[in-house]
Amino acid sequence: MYYGWILLTIIGLIYMICVGAGFYGLSVMMPAMIDDLDWTRAEASAGFSLMAMVLGLSGPLITAMMKKIGPRLTIIIGGVICAISAGILYRYHSLTTYYFATGLLGLGLTMQVVLPGTELITRWFQQRRAMALGIFMACGGLGGVIGAPAFTWLITAFDDWRPVWLAVGAVTLSASAMSAIFIRNKPEDIGLQIDGLDNTTKQQASKKGKAARVYKTTLNWTVGAALHDRNCWFVIIAGAIAVTGHMIISSQLVLHARDLGIGAVIAASALGIQGLATTAGRLLAGLLGDNTLEPRTIFIFGIGSELFGMLLITNASHSILLYSGVIFFGLGFGLGLVSATTMFANYYGAQNMSTLLSYRILLGTLLGGAGVVVCGYAADIFGGYSQAFYFYSVVLLIGTTLVIMIRAPQHEESPNADISQ
Repeated sequence: MYYGWILLTIIGLIYMICVGAGFYGLSVMMPAMIDDLDWTRAEASAGFSLMAMVLGLSGPLITAMMKKIGPRLTIIIGGVICAISAGILYRYHSLTTYYFATGLLGLGLTMQVVLPGTELITRWFQQRRAMALGIFMACGGLGGVIGAPAFTWLITAFDDWRPVWLAVGAVTLSASAMSAIFIRNKPEDIGLQIDGLDNTTKQQASKKGKAARVYKTTLNWTVGAALHDRNCWFVIIAGAIAVTGHMIISSQLVLHARDLGIGAVIAASALGIQGLATTAGRLLAGLLGDNTLEPRTIFIFGIGSELFGMLLITNASHSILLYSGVIFFGLGFGLGLVSATTMFANYYGAQNMSTLLSYRILLGTLLGGAGVVVCGYAADIFGGYSQAFYFYSVVLLIGTTLVIMIRAPQHEESPNADISQ
């Protein structure tokens, strides 16, 4: 078996447990922390927003770090940083310390999840890259399926949210250990080639791939050339808008459901169902995105489904509507996340894919971080989330329009692109 598939299993597991522990762990612990520490929703949401903002703002820095020390060591260091953050959140409970620790948590998660994972996939896979990305990102969706209910149960079992942060630290350190044992930065480190194919087989696969319906460039665009193409910005902006909604729903869904009179257990399970739907969307986009459907087409369906789900969630007067909303929302987000990421590689080449992805993460973090705080502030003022959720639905409609406008860029538009070997 090609070692890339073993590596994919490991980085997928790391993605799943770290997102489940760090991202969703904070999401489900936040209501308990609000009640216990007498914080406002805006104050608590600011910590979640800060974590998410660091996730995006540190993206270019982490990408540069990976080029120097490699994804393997980056993941190891990230786990240690996450564990330190979790220890602080367990022991100290002032707002200032909370903000510092959640920011530190965001930095550690950036070093453990999406960027090193996608970088490793582009180094190990070419012919089945969309499938590998879909499987990898589906694991992140499973983090919500497992993490949200598991940490809700732990809070109930301990009758306290504080010890749960120790579990977060243990999980992120275990991810560091897996990276140290199993991850290799590139196939050449163990005497293999990308996809596990020799040169003749790769040439045959490349010729066969030219007849496929999915556009894949034969060039590696420079970052500057890609950023001068408007299609790249359409992908970045639309992808950031889609991610913004995920951050809003992940951080505010439990509180929104409680405002609507829906119980905490149902709300937490809805968050888990959203993660399951996200997982299905990510996996489906990966299966279809190599040779069957253009990722742009998948992205259109995805962001449209996310919009429909957002409207259902906003008006969820009972559990059935809430569950229906999170299914459409999660499925759409999963489809859009993988297809947008694949488009960077298909349109501009694999060489600088992680750098372009870091810009999407950066913008998504800024929009999402602001969106989380605005939603929390609006809920404090209006006594609910309807106004903020309707406003975001309009933003999603703009994102849908941008995706419809995307066209595959032409080679001649990139005079600075390098022909890939």
